[in-house]
Amino acid sequence: MGQKNGFDPNDPIGNLRKARDATLDAWAKAMIDLVNTETFARWVGATLDSYLIASAPLQNLINTSMKTSLARLNLPSREELTTLARRVTNIEMRLDDIEIKLDQLAHALRTQTPVIVEMLTEQLEQNKQEGAELNGMEQRLAALDHKADQMLQLIERLQHAALVPEEAPQKRRKAPRQIPPPDPPTPEEVKEDHAIEGF
Repeated sequence: MGQKNGFDPNDPIGNLRKARDATLDAWAKAMIDLVNTETFARWVGATLDSYLIASAPLQNLINTSMKTSLARLNLPSREELTTLARRVTNIEMRLDDIEIKLDQLAHALRTQTPVIVEMLTEQLEQNKQEGAELNGMEQRLAALDHKADQMLQLIERLQHAALVPEEAPQKRRKAPRQIPPPDPPTPEEVKEDHAIEGF
């Protein structure tokens, strides 16, 4: 038997499949044309806006009830988990930065260790030389100090020797001449004095 317009009477299921595919293709083309229009886009936007406005109070109620329920169950909320995730991310970034800096520092130490050792060796040798020079200067200062002490002692002796002869005549001049006290009058002299006073 022949087929007319793709219809095969011996294959009814195949005919149904073909009809289904043709219908789906027609609907798909029609829906694509409909969706690509600006009118449909405006209608979808208005529908979503009205849905969001209508569901906002219900969403707020659900959020507050969920927060309360989670707080009573000692479970973290979405905001707390988000904050924790941000902190963990910041910590990971800082740890990465620290790791990079440590690698750079280790590389710098590996490359510059010989230079640092050489500089330290030169500094130690210079310190030893300066220490030897300081010891020599200390010995010279000690010798100068000893000589200065000797000179001061000599000057003190000279001053003392110069003052001693001058002080001796002054002591002689300042010492008053002592006059012996008069002898007490004898009883006879006392009688004579009374007689004279009575005369």
